[in-house]
Amino acid sequence: MAIRRVGFLADTHSRKDDGTDVPAQVDEAFAGVDLIVHLGDVGKKTFITRLQAIAPVWVPDEERKGYVAFESDDTPQKVIDVGGLRLGLTFNLALPDKKIVVEDDTIVFPDAPLAGLLTRRFSEPVDLVAFGGTHRELRQEHEGVLFFNPGSPTLPADRRDDDDLGSVAVLDVAKGKAKVDLVRLTAS
Repeated sequence: MAIRRVGFLADTHSRKDDGTDVPAQVDEAFAGVDLIVHLGDVGKKTFITRLQAIAPVWVPDEERKGYVAFESDDTPQKVIDVGGLRLGLTFNLALPDKKIVVEDDTIVFPDAPLAGLLTRRFSEPVDLVAFGGTHRELRQEHEGVLFFNPGSPTLPADRRDDDDLGSVAVLDVAKGKAKVDLVRLTAS
């Protein structure tokens, strides 16, 4: 099956055994996706079973060498094909060399061309990069590469009011064009 729509979440830090601290609005936001990727800081993984009813779920492998299907022993992958575009997956955008840094709502890039750095990090060129770790939703393009962070659906760094639960992201690739929706989740 070709992957064209992917749901992303990160930084859930789930603490409840039944997974109810990850809001049901996440499920609604991911309706119709082909794949769900949790970029990292999962916490208790019980809620992932709930997400598997929507689409296959990938999580970081235990050694953080890439991403694997939940409860599988597949070879970890750092890059996946989404609608013909190469999507790099990482949790901490600054690692391993701190040449790219996230400062609040902005990504700071090195002065050197980005293509070589990203190829070293992902072992191949990428068109998009999904990352987590900041609890802030973010979308920024640099040198033709689209970077995005879904934020956190449970512990957002920028909670706007009592009804604001946080955010997730949905990537949709059609005809070689990527569109990332940063979806704010609300209690009402």
